[in-house]
Amino acid sequence: MNNQKYLIIKNGTVITPEQEIKDGVVIIQNEKIIEVGKRGEIEEPENTEIIDAQNSYISPGLIDIHVNGANGADVSKIDSDTFSTMGKFFAKYGVTSYVGTTITAAPTDIIKALQFARKYLKDIKIDGAELLGIHMEGPYISPEQSGAHPKQYLALPKPEHYSQFLEYSDVLLKMTIAPELEGAEQLVKALKERGILVSAGHTNGIYSEMKDAIDAGVTHSTHFFCNMSHFRRDNLKRVAGVVETLLYDDRVTGALIGDGWHVGSQLMKLLIKVKGIDRVCFVTDAMPAVGLPDGIHKIGDVEAVVENGIARLKDNTAYAGSVTTMDVCVRNGIDQVGLLLVDSIRMSSLTPAKIIGVDNRKGSLEKGKDADITIFDKNIKVVKTIGRGKIIFQ
Repeated sequence: MNNQKYLIIKNGTVITPEQEIKDGVVIIQNEKIIEVGKRGEIEEPENTEIIDAQNSYISPGLIDIHVNGANGADVSKIDSDTFSTMGKFFAKYGVTSYVGTTITAAPTDIIKALQFARKYLKDIKIDGAELLGIHMEGPYISPEQSGAHPKQYLALPKPEHYSQFLEYSDVLLKMTIAPELEGAEQLVKALKERGILVSAGHTNGIYSEMKDAIDAGVTHSTHFFCNMSHFRRDNLKRVAGVVETLLYDDRVTGALIGDGWHVGSQLMKLLIKVKGIDRVCFVTDAMPAVGLPDGIHKIGDVEAVVENGIARLKDNTAYAGSVTTMDVCVRNGIDQVGLLLVDSIRMSSLTPAKIIGVDNRKGSLEKGKDADITIFDKNIKVVKTIGRGKIIFQ
């Protein structure tokens, strides 16, 4: 009988990638969506549990593909509770799946994170937002654009250094590298062969140094505009830096930290104007102090000051990730960038799902996809979060 149990969400406005369906209905069976449409136009089965959305929005669950930690948990300093803590925290803010991010750290710490992720993903317990895999942000990044990353762990991409990480291609979803580094092109090819997304970030290159790595398979850019070079002179001639190269190349998608601090609204509008909402996603780049009081907090081995809604290095030379949540990114997309609600939601759900290659099962309210759903009110305040058909926050 259990396989016949249905859950119906009704009495709200359903957000699909293209439109808002007033008085919409989403029908779920077990972990999957089996029907989406307007009330009265689709058949509602009997023997159902009903969730009354009370005139709120019924949205696809939000997806954060760049997050370092939350509520004290830190992917770079992992323990057995890290992913459970993060997943439960994110569910409060409408996130139904995420990619855990390690910053530049000792290789042993990164391997440990990959090992914990592999073990955690074998146990498919639904107790919060779903971990999709690991994003390695570094160590193969530029010393000039390292930001809050500890310089002592930076490395050149040599096979003898990176081959240990490639053994975890089942859980390593994404790697951020500086494409201009010696050996980067070879690493890009090795990652691409294993289906791992290669992202340009923390990079100081110019076009001539970037193009080979992009040809080899760099298809994404980490926190666009942050820690990347812009145009400068090469033997007097003004040439494209990383920003212009990545803006120009249609093969490369972009991620924007949507906290309202890292990137000004004009720059966010520029990236979206050039790339479009299908090729730019919001991320939080949240560090472990998100959800905790102001004070001194750590991300990996780095100490950061958290106050007034930002996380920064003690010497004030760089941000140290953010302390924002994905619902804030959606609101900022509407209020600061001037996006339509459906487009800001799309940049926080379907677009990131496409970028990391899980849009066959995540990112939109469509028949056959995972029942990952966020119900929020007119102010984008989360009322309920459903992960794979189960209420994970209310």
